[in-house]
Amino acid sequence: MRLNDLDPRWIVQDGRRIGFCFVSPAQPKRSDGTSHPDPWRQTCFVVMTPRSLQREIFEGMFGENDFRVQGCRPDFAWTVAGGIDAATFETMTVTPSLDGSAGGLWHGLITNGEIR
Repeated sequence: MRLNDLDPRWIVQDGRRIGFCFVSPAQPKRSDGTSHPDPWRQTCFVVMTPRSLQREIFEGMFGENDFRVQGCRPDFAWTVAGGIDAATFETMTVTPSLDGSAGGLWHGLITNGEIR
């Protein structure tokens, strides 16, 4: 699967990219075993970003209370090969892996724009 297939979006603060988000290829199930009609998004930040700021950013991107986004660890920053400013969703490589499994979301690698 390609990252481009998952409606990726840049996360921008003060005019510069600080991360990105995408629809998780794995979605948690409701208690009745069905999927929620609004998919969860996962995020990846290349700068350490406090949870309160992450929430503020998501509210600006998706609406005050109308979003299903799993934030990132506030004490960690991922690396985008070649830097996030030069990155494209078609060719991006991110290290280390993104782990959304605590919330029932995807855990894996993004390599050359491919979700693995």
